[in-house]
Amino acid sequence: AAERILIQAGGLNMNTWIVGNIPLGHFVRNYLKPRVEKKEDTSQDQIRGTKYFFMKGRIMAGQANLKDNNKKGLTDFQWLAKDELQKILWPQDWSAVKNILAER
Repeated sequence: AAERILIQAGGLNMNTWIVGNIPLGHFVRNYLKPRVEKKEDTSQDQIRGTKYFFMKGRIMAGQANLKDNNKKGLTDFQWLAKDELQKILWPQDWSAVKNILAER
């Protein structure tokens, strides 16, 4: 799934390698109030939060291309080092991921 999402978001212009099948870690964010998601059959689900799973991956060559074949509708991306992530993530997000990221 991680490789499929990467291709759908960044295109086929990258030679990538997802290392292993097991996430390095995960993070759960609980919403302050449950969100209601309506289904096609008129039923509803209460979404209480989101789970994020972190996979180790390498980009061997190439670059993301958001203009061609971008199935996720993304308009921008950033390659960030660990210290740069700390500056843009919310404190609770940073505390959840800082120990699973490599220094380099």
